[in-house]
Amino acid sequence: NTTSKTVVHRLGTNIALYICILLPMVLIGFIWTDFGIPKIGLKFVSEGIITVALFFIGETMMMSVGSGGGKLDSEYIDAKTEFETLIKRVNSVGTMLLTVFCEWQIDVELNQAILTRLRPLHLTRADWEKIKDMSFPDLKKKYGSKKARKIIALTRLEPVELSEALLLYDNTDDLTRGGVPISGDVYLYNKTHSPQMVISCLFTGLLTISVAITMTSDVSMARVIYTIFKLIILLYRMAVGYGAGAKAFNTIEVRQIKAKCNYLRQYIKFVEEKIYLNLGDRYGDVKCFVGSKSETETVISANDNSPEANENE
Repeated sequence: NTTSKTVVHRLGTNIALYICILLPMVLIGFIWTDFGIPKIGLKFVSEGIITVALFFIGETMMMSVGSGGGKLDSEYIDAKTEFETLIKRVNSVGTMLLTVFCEWQIDVELNQAILTRLRPLHLTRADWEKIKDMSFPDLKKKYGSKKARKIIALTRLEPVELSEALLLYDNTDDLTRGGVPISGDVYLYNKTHSPQMVISCLFTGLLTISVAITMTSDVSMARVIYTIFKLIILLYRMAVGYGAGAKAFNTIEVRQIKAKCNYLRQYIKFVEEKIYLNLGDRYGDVKCFVGSKSETETVISANDNSPEANENE
């Protein structure tokens, strides 16, 4: 029934928060419980494993909680609203030319990226056309080794990745030099699967164990201090996790959505101002809108050799 569905939904959406609330209690209980392990070495090993596990769980669970908070930020909500509005406009003008637009934008961005990097080298575009196919030894003779290396780096500059699917739908690809930044989900995945996080958990876990070695296991002020110290480390890691989760959406995801919005606005201009008519057939099977006397528009292919296409031409 409706009540049971509501309860299940609330439990499911808040399970990460419940786990985070329980973790400090689990940590305290583990510290103050004697499992009767005879060898002190095993005691420290088991405590180290449990500590690292709790730190890792706490941080990842708080990432989940933080991501929910990030989705409630005004920056994220405004960006999503703008994106949805632009998607409707794109659908109204049609997506037939979107692939052509992406290929054109890739060329435009690459040319601009090269020009931007040529200026500090005091080189013009005309200079670039003359030297872009030269070998490193020839460039070194002409400009010196330092400048030659930078010119060679320009010849290896990769074009951005841009496609219709990337602009219109959620994408989880990690782009090497993408026109659209990574999504919040990809950011969180990279964060939780990074060696740095594992190493950090191991380091903080071993740090707390090193403190334990110098303290007694009996009920004493030393053990109380040790417990507080460990709780502070746990809470700190949970706070870091929450910050990363929130950042994934109110910063990383917003950055991606804004980049998509920027391209979609340019695409709308590309169609409405008929910029595509100046491209000819430079991108292969380019589809162009050709106005007729009746002000209607017919889509034809630049590679279409049919009688109808020839007649339109």
